[in-house]
Amino acid sequence: MTPVLQRVSTDRPSPAAVVQPDVEVASVTVCASPPGVVVLAVRGEVDSCTSPLLCERLLEHLRPTCRQLVVDLTEVRFFAAAGLTVLVTVREAATAAGVRLFLVADTRVVLRPLMITRLDDVFDVCPDIEHVQLRLGAVAEQIIGGSLDDPGVLPMPRAEPCPA
Repeated sequence: MTPVLQRVSTDRPSPAAVVQPDVEVASVTVCASPPGVVVLAVRGEVDSCTSPLLCERLLEHLRPTCRQLVVDLTEVRFFAAAGLTVLVTVREAATAAGVRLFLVADTRVVLRPLMITRLDDVFDVCPDIEHVQLRLGAVAEQIIGGSLDDPGVLPMPRAEPCPA
């Protein structure tokens, strides 16, 4: 006896055919920051589909008026190898433009790939924006012998700086 497969018709499309065009997979938002510093918050998933747009958005902020670029990855839910490629590309462009790049990451999703590839030794990675502010204060003291203690410029948190 030969098994017979019956074709069952449903009115629902197959799961592969379901597309949700209004769902935002990833976004990049420019956050308020002091002059010369650009803070970009990345949310969602960073993979081979979203990485070209992410790279474009990050690179468009490398300009002469930007001395420091801060990429906040704390709201990233998925971080694939394509995201690492974007970060390396942006770092190379930032270095060529004389812009200092900081990453803000505190989740395993982002930190684990950086650690496995040893890119955590290459990037300035801080757990939060407050630590970046401390690092920026240290950079200002090194460059101009000044400080960013002026509350009108950048409020200084009460936290230890990121390890160098």
